[in-house]
Parts: sequence; C-alpha cells; structure tokens
Amino acid sequence: MGKLLQNILSYGFGVAMLASSASAFADDTFDLLGQYETVEAMGSGWNLGNTLEANSNGTPSETVWGNPQASSALMKLIKNSGFNTIRIPVSYLSKIGSAPDYKIDAAWLSRVKEVVDMALAEDLYVITNIHGDGYHGVTGGWLLCDAQNQTEIKAKFKAVWQQIATTFKDYDEHLIFESMNEVFDGTYEWQNPGVPYPNAGYYQNINDYNQIFVETVRPISLNNAKRWLLIPGWNTDIDLTSEAKGFKIPEDKYVDRSTSGKRLMISVHYYAPWDLCGDDTDEGVTRWGDEAWRQNSSKCTTYGQGANSESTMSGQFDKLKSWFTSQGYPVVVGEYGTVDKTSYDAENSKYTAYWTKTLCENARRVGAVPVLWDNGHLSTAKGFATINRATNTVGRTYIVDAINEAFDQEIEIDTTAAKTKLELITSYIVNLSVDGAKENPIFKCQYSGWDEISKEISNTAKNVDVDLSPASKKDGFTNLGYLVYTNDSLYSVNINKITINGYEFTNPIVKKKLSAAQYNNALPNIWSGNDGEYLSDNGKAILSISANSISLMLKLDGESSSVEEVDSIAANIVPVDGGIAVLGAEGETVEVYSMLGTIVSKTVATDFVTSVKLHDGAYIVKVGNKTYRVIVR
Repeated sequence: MGKLLQNILSYGFGVAMLASSASAFADDTFDLLGQYETVEAMGSGWNLGNTLEANSNGTPSETVWGNPQASSALMKLIKNSGFNTIRIPVSYLSKIGSAPDYKIDAAWLSRVKEVVDMALAEDLYVITNIHGDGYHGVTGGWLLCDAQNQTEIKAKFKAVWQQIATTFKDYDEHLIFESMNEVFDGTYEWQNPGVPYPNAGYYQNINDYNQIFVETVRPISLNNAKRWLLIPGWNTDIDLTSEAKGFKIPEDKYVDRSTSGKRLMISVHYYAPWDLCGDDTDEGVTRWGDEAWRQNSSKCTTYGQGANSESTMSGQFDKLKSWFTSQGYPVVVGEYGTVDKTSYDAENSKYTAYWTKTLCENARRVGAVPVLWDNGHLSTAKGFATINRATNTVGRTYIVDAINEAFDQEIEIDTTAAKTKLELITSYIVNLSVDGAKENPIFKCQYSGWDEISKEISNTAKNVDVDLSPASKKDGFTNLGYLVYTNDSLYSVNINKITINGYEFTNPIVKKKLSAAQYNNALPNIWSGNDGEYLSDNGKAILSISANSISLMLKLDGESSSVEEVDSIAANIVPVDGGIAVLGAEGETVEVYSMLGTIVSKTVATDFVTSVKLHDGAYIVKVGNKTYRVIVR
C-alpha cells in the first residue's frame, strides 16, 4: 500500500487507528541509507521544543508551558519552510508507573505516537527521546547519573525504552531514537576548580544507560535492529563527549548484519558563546563573528575574542569530524540557536543569522545534521522561537533564510578518513625572542574559556622559554590562542621553537610584525597562516595553527600522508589530512600533476599556507620553477 494512501486512511480511522498496535507508518521496506546518504536526506532540522517535554510539577502536559498542541498544519509548515527533520522531545516523568513494570500511561504514549505520525505524514525524519527525565531541576526527575539507586534507575530506563521501541517497532528508517537528553550531574567544571571533571563514576552511569538503550531497542524488531540510534555524552557537550573525558560508544552487538557500516549516531548541542546564544538578560552581547569583533567588540561576547571567533566554531566541528564522522558515526547537533535580542540591538538579526548560517555550513562540511532549537517563545525573554505556532507562520524569517541559504550552497562533505588524532595538550612551552618593544609584552593563553595563563616577558628577551601550559590540564587543543599586549605601536616577535607535550616544532616557525594599535592593544595571534591549516610537521605530530586556536595532531602509524623527496621538505610541503599544504610560497604558482602528466590543481599562493586536496597516490608538485615528487597515502 502506498504511503499517501496509508496517510489518508490513518486520518480516516482517527483515534481507532491510533489505539491499535498497527501503524500507518509501519513499513515492510526499510531503506538502508548509508552514513552520508542519511545525513544528506535529513538535511536541516527543527525542534518541537517546550511541548511534549513540558510538565507541571512532574506531570507532562503538552500545553502547560504556553504552546498550543502540535498539529498537522504545523508539521506541514515545518516541511514547507525547508526542514527535513523534526526532533520531538518527550518527558515521561509521572506518566511512568511503579516497579517492576514501569508501565507508561497509555494515553500519553498514544499522544506521542500521534505527533510522530503527523510529522512522518509530511515525509519528515523524526527524532524522539526521553527528554526532561534526566533534569535535576525537574520535579520527578529520575534519570540521574549521580543518584545512589542506579540499579532501580537502569531497570526503569530499560522498561521505558522497551515500551517506546515496541510502540514504533515497525516504523521505517525515518524514525530515529535518541536515548536521553543533557544528562549529567548538574555541576560545571568552573564551580569546583582542581577537581577531576567529569566525575568518572557518574560518566560510567551515562555510558551504561546508552548501552542498555542499544541492547533494549535492537532485539525488539527487525526494523529496530536496522534503525539509526542517537547516542549523547555528558550534557551533550562537544568537548566532554570524547574518549579522553570518559565517553564510550556502546557496543552494537544486536545490529542487523545486513547493514553495512555503523548504525549509531552521536548527539551534541551547540550554544556558544552562551551570553549571545542563551542569556536573554545580557543586553550588551548581541553580535558575533570576526567582522563584528573588528567593528565593535563591546557588543560581542564577554568571554573574549577567541570565544567570538569563527575559527573557534569551525574547530569544534573539526573535532566532531576527527572523533566521529570520519570514523563512520554521523553526528546530530540536536540543539543549537540564539535568543532574539533585536529589541536591544536592531543589528542582532544580521549577526545571529550569520552565526546560524556559519554553524550550518560547518555541520554540512563535516557531515552533521543541525537541528534548530525552538521553544515557541517569540520574544526577548527566552525567545528561541523561529515559528509562530499560534498562527502557523514563520516568525524570525532571517533565521530560516540563513539555514536555507547554507543548505542551498554546494558544500561537499569531507569524507576523508582521519590520519591524525587530536591530543590533549598538557604541556605548552614557547621559546621566543622580542625585538623593538619599548615595554614588556605580556603573553596570555586561554584554555576552554576558563583557564587563563599570563606571562610577562622582558622587552629584551632572547631565546626565552615561556611556559603557557594549562593549569588544570584541560583540553589544550581547544585553547583559544595566546594574545600579546603592549603599548608599543610596532614590534616583532620571533618564535624559535614550540614544545607541546614533549614534541618539538622548529620549522616552519613564522616571524610576523605586530601592530598593537590595529587591534586596540589586543593582538589576535602572532602566527601567520590561514584558519585551520597545518603549519608545522616534525614527522611524529602536526602542529595546527589558526587565528585563535592551536591543536596537536598525533600521526597514526602507517596512515599519514607523506612527502618523500628531501627537496620537498626544504620547500615546506607538508602532509595534512586529505592532501598537502605548501608553506611560504606567497606569489608563486603551485601546480599539481598526476604521474601521467595530467594537471590536478593549479593556483597562485596568496597566503603563507596553500592547501591542496588530493586523493591517495603519487603526484608531481611544481612550486614556482622547482619540482617535487609527493606521495599521499
């Protein structure tokens, strides 16, 4: 039976159809789209926020937080606005019965199913989860990783997912289950400096929840054995959803063996910088981006230039590629967005649209699905909404337009496998010399937005080691770069050597004139080079420098690209993930030929770093009038 006919019949039978175990969207055919096919099909997404997860004193109620009931008309609007995916957060809380069965209230589960069916009727991909049950601040919250009764919690979690997965057991690939939402112990690292964070035992409970989720859902039906399942880490925080911090991807031992590749996705959220994105009370922070900082930094985040930088955002998405999408795990940015601050600053719409577009472009670049958070509030007070649900019209059109603009572009997903591994930076020493400074410059390095190291250097310093190591051993590769402060209008700094975690980098180290007046005495960085390009390779590791961030990339044995000819090292041709980078060739023509003489790439180097994307193989690289043989593997 065709789906159009099925949809018509489902509305014709009304409640009687919903009450039955059969479904209008049960499907004998399950389209096994691969990783990147699925991401492309899901496109951009939208959250039905503050609706099915809304509650009053722990009792879920769809309209209690001020939004109307979800409707077919709303789903049609979402689809027609350009979204291909909808995330439907659901709280169960008091709708769950007592042990040992933990039976979900039938009417509530039926309503969840009804809303899911409305979305599927518009050919939307649907993500649904257990949402507010893991919040410490919600009455009746029970999915708490720091609670003592973990045996009871895990039994309840299993029982609830068993019922949800059974209800939707025959639905096709358009339905995706997400295990939970923003589960953590309710504390933040800055609240307890010096204490290991996250708590390892609590994180293990979150890993256990995810393992239970996968092992419960998979065996229930053949379609569930094929379905994409969405896995979050600690508070869906990008930096904390890493193996180094304690995150473990579940073992998927019951996945259907007819599938090729993995069938688990990774869930993260993005609201950075928070004083722009989520703090509606901060009237002064209304703009974002490199241009905004140059024009009027007083209207940008108070967390510093690095937090405002476009390279910081791209660096976060680079981590998602390195850790997950390049390893076969799609990523869903299940929530992102900005509150409406146009009442404070008429230009806010311009800059939040740019933030939104840039995020979506980064998501597309690394193979992730961005799902916009919408809580239904079209006002400055917590106003995350883009859709006016009372009138079923688009409210903040500039946000929807920005998303569609990002998805209308031709952006190729970078599918190259990772040949390097991001390393935690725990030791960071810079050897430098200062020339021409009238006063002592101060080098300042900021890690993860909290740690900050400052060192004053003599204005006559020569070959001095400056220790800028992170005090609490945080994720140094998220460091926002170091700044230089001085009252001088012009001076120079020569970086002789950088030693990170014992790895020494001496070539190429860049000399650059610094003009303090140009940046109001806050210089962005002393390095030259394009954002995200690799600048130094010592054979065992690669030092990556951007305008505001530094990363250490360890090479994986037998997998990294290589430059074979000795002469090419002299020419500063270095291997990078997905090709090569030619360094210090400004003004020269860079040509790449296959071994058969076919030209592959030709460009004039305009910056210190010229990147060339290449597939594995042997090439001839011509830089100016010199020629080198290069192997990429």
